[in-house]
Amino acid sequence: MSEKCCSRILRGEAWACFFLRMWIGMRLLFAGLTKWKGKNEETGQWEFAPENGKYVMENITGVMKANTPIPESMLGHYATFLPWALLITGIWVIIGLFTRISLIVAGAVILSLSFGLMLLPDDVDVVRRGVELIVIALALMTVKHNILAVDNLVDMAIGKSDNEDSAEEKD
Repeated sequence: MSEKCCSRILRGEAWACFFLRMWIGMRLLFAGLTKWKGKNEETGQWEFAPENGKYVMENITGVMKANTPIPESMLGHYATFLPWALLITGIWVIIGLFTRISLIVAGAVILSLSFGLMLLPDDVDVVRRGVELIVIALALMTVKHNILAVDNLVDMAIGKSDNEDSAEEKD
């Protein structure tokens, strides 16, 4: 059993999945945190607080209101939801909790961002979101080799064996 575990950890596909997962998770986590970043006027220090998110997201939705046909009510709900979706999904991807589902949600969040950006006159950011979607797709393609994840601890706790993994891969 330990030989199979060690050989699995040494596989290139396993590390590819791990590095992709870390990059995607950090990208989402930091994107969510920056929505709450603001400078304290009294101290001049940068701080993270949900109150700052309202100002940051109002700037973003202002651009969308002025340049797209997306209804204002939809933008308001999306602006409330987006920082939390980025933050929670990023954490789940990093720790490897429900990895496949987390990566699918990450792709859906990035795709939703792409939709709004495609309606704007300048599409440079859409290309960046496209690259992020490709990275997520690569992570999903390697997820069966997932290592160093909470999912692996759960599999060990319920006694899932490597033979079961092999049977699933054949399906």
